[in-house]
Amino acid sequence: MLNFAAALIAFLGAHMVPRATGLRDWGINRFGRKAYITVYSLMSLGLLAWLVVAALNAPYIGLWITTKATVGIAIAMMFVACILFATGATRANSLSISFRGGETDIEHPGVLALVRHPIILGFLFWAAAHLLVNGDVVGVILFGGMLVFSALGMRIAQKRAEARLATPQVAEFRAVANGPIAHRLGRAMSPKFLLEVLAGILFFFVLLFGHEHFIGVSPLAYF
Repeated sequence: MLNFAAALIAFLGAHMVPRATGLRDWGINRFGRKAYITVYSLMSLGLLAWLVVAALNAPYIGLWITTKATVGIAIAMMFVACILFATGATRANSLSISFRGGETDIEHPGVLALVRHPIILGFLFWAAAHLLVNGDVVGVILFGGMLVFSALGMRIAQKRAEARLATPQVAEFRAVANGPIAHRLGRAMSPKFLLEVLAGILFFFVLLFGHEHFIGVSPLAYF
């Protein structure tokens, strides 16, 4: 349990300390955004792997039973999460986190015409899906914490954008995801967006069929 606690603290700290202390801005200015994001992403993946391994090896204290129905719901949520990750990863996002620098492309916003925080929302769906099927104390701490972290992340990202951008810019970027859903779908659609969606679907199936290999548990075993 101590290993799990240490991994959780390290993971959360790595996502809070750089921004809170200015280390993120220093790293981007010193090494460039691309280099910083690459190193930071690799570090985050390493910490996430440590956290998952620590959770798998922690003592099991059950709270509720995983069923075929909850696994089915979790798989559907992960399908949405993967598409959100894939469609948001390559889009510059002025109001939220992104793996690409620059400001939101208002003329060709892609998924940003539908949701303002696709990566954070995808992470929220991921956490909620795994919380649903991990009904033990460690699972609740891990995925419940990630769920809360994601929900707060959208608000934090919005406040940071408002502090960085002028009020007219914030309004302009927020307007990208405003309006009737049919109109927003029309603005989102493009060959690039469709390729991003296909990449998300591919990512989903890789995770679904590779889950047993990477984590040791197959979601498909419940069917």
